[in-house]
Amino acid sequence: MLRTFLIAAALVLSLLVTPSRAPAQASMVAIIQEQQQHIDHLAPGAEAKTQAAQASPTTAPAGATTQSTTQPAQTGVHGGKDLGEIDLIKVIKGEKSLTVEQIFQLGYWVDFGKDFVFGIIGFIPKLFAAVFLFGIFWVIYRCIRRMVIGGMTRAGVDESIRDMLASLLKWAILGFGMVIAGNQIGIQIAALLTGVSIIGLAVGFAAQETLANFIAGIVIFWDKPFRVGDWVEIDGVYAQVQRVTFRSTRLLAGNGDMIVMPNTVMLANKLRNRTTNPKTQVKVMIGIAYRESIEHARAVLLATTVGDSRLCVDPPPCVTVAECADSAVNLAFSMWTQDEASEGTLRSEYLEKAKNALDTAGISIPFPHVQLLLEPAVAGSISATTQQAPARLSA
Repeated sequence: MLRTFLIAAALVLSLLVTPSRAPAQASMVAIIQEQQQHIDHLAPGAEAKTQAAQASPTTAPAGATTQSTTQPAQTGVHGGKDLGEIDLIKVIKGEKSLTVEQIFQLGYWVDFGKDFVFGIIGFIPKLFAAVFLFGIFWVIYRCIRRMVIGGMTRAGVDESIRDMLASLLKWAILGFGMVIAGNQIGIQIAALLTGVSIIGLAVGFAAQETLANFIAGIVIFWDKPFRVGDWVEIDGVYAQVQRVTFRSTRLLAGNGDMIVMPNTVMLANKLRNRTTNPKTQVKVMIGIAYRESIEHARAVLLATTVGDSRLCVDPPPCVTVAECADSAVNLAFSMWTQDEASEGTLRSEYLEKAKNALDTAGISIPFPHVQLLLEPAVAGSISATTQQAPARLSA
């Protein structure tokens, strides 16, 4: 070991010394050789080693020289294997077989322990590098998200669109960062992406409805038939839009129920948006008897709206004839409000007011009934039949 160190030191000094200092270099090499010979004489068996070295041929084949110089380097790096190059890891992967002799051989397991420890030590820098790279992509994502979402907020873009774009940015940037970090620690990203694409194709066929809702959600974001906070009526449900996601639309009904509607249903069915127009019409249907005066009933109904600040002055409330039904003349009592959320409340309230006002004015509200008109001949036969029935019963 000391001999190798001295020879290496002499070589370094010879490289550092310029040609003008050649005599000093020669004297230095001579001093080192004398010290080396002195050490060889002191070491036991040094003379025999020296004679054996002198007896060996001075010119050796190139292959033997290369082997003698490179073999110590290989043994010195015995513990520098990657985790994937350890024998037991190869056995687990199926790349190598494990014999019974190796299982019961203590040296094999000692070598495995050494290789595993050195493999872990060699893996730690790669892991730190991967975490550092992923952290850089995380910082990039946060900066881009803050700029993009902040700009969209100042521009008044819908909250659902902002959330969707934030999700896309997150998965795109951080996904790319995970690919780079995985390559750093030795994960085969190409093979992994190939497997994921095959699995994604199978999942796509199995989840056609989910994909349809996803595409419908993108169409809703693009077409904007409604926004978060709008009051809509769809499939017999009148509710306020709370949130639009990639799969569904969440509606809050007037009774406090949260209704989850698939996006495909929101696009396929007829939808009424009561918020796009600043004024919402409230219509109350009520019927009066045929013998009652329509003008009188109209005046009575319009009097119930006086002094209500929730109703619009323009257009004013009105009462029109909607239908001449079988039992009554149906009147449409219409009014307008700027608060679409109070439509149901106003309808119930003014239906009650209309009933009480008509009762107070003496205007009858007929219930459904059927009136039969019989011809005289038919009426006489029915009367005779009813008179004969008691006689038959007494007999």
